[in-house]
Amino acid sequence: MLVSDLAEGADALDQLDERVKRLSASLAELGWDSALRQLLDQIPDARERLRYVAQMTEDAANKVLNIVDATLPACQAAARDERRMADDLTALLAAPDSTPEALRTALGEAVAQLRRSHGLSSGLADTMTSIMLAQDFQDLSGQVIKKVVTIIDHTEEQLGRMVHDAVDPVEAAPAELSGPQVPTKAVAQADVDDLLASLGF
Repeated sequence: MLVSDLAEGADALDQLDERVKRLSASLAELGWDSALRQLLDQIPDARERLRYVAQMTEDAANKVLNIVDATLPACQAAARDERRMADDLTALLAAPDSTPEALRTALGEAVAQLRRSHGLSSGLADTMTSIMLAQDFQDLSGQVIKKVVTIIDHTEEQLGRMVHDAVDPVEAAPAELSGPQVPTKAVAQADVDDLLASLGF
């Protein structure tokens, strides 16, 4: 009997309640009630673990983006200063009337720029370390995901066993069964005679 066969109104609720009770009794008789309770207990655990992984991933991504946002302007400024310094030195060296004083000034500016670049490089090393440390969630998230996969595998196995045990072998048999011949499918007498003749009868 299908749910669609239920009566309308209050009687439908009574019938549905009776079916639920019978289902619960059947599950208890088969020993599946405890298995279902175990599965229901594991689903919230799996959900919380996935939320934890999602939160760790989001936190790490935000941390890396903030580090990059804080470091990128200094890198861009250093690139502009170094390009300008290279252009100035190239022009100064190419000029035939460059004075020793102008060369000394240019060299002083180059030394200052190199010191700034060295400081930036040291800062970038610290930045790379911070970005690397921000990825430490991967070890934890990998462990959590493996645990969730184990829970899902266990749930799939339990549900598969329930379905297998609940299937009626008659219902599970192939739909096309042998039975009485219908006129359109029956073998004609002429076909039988021809077969016997070919066999020498």
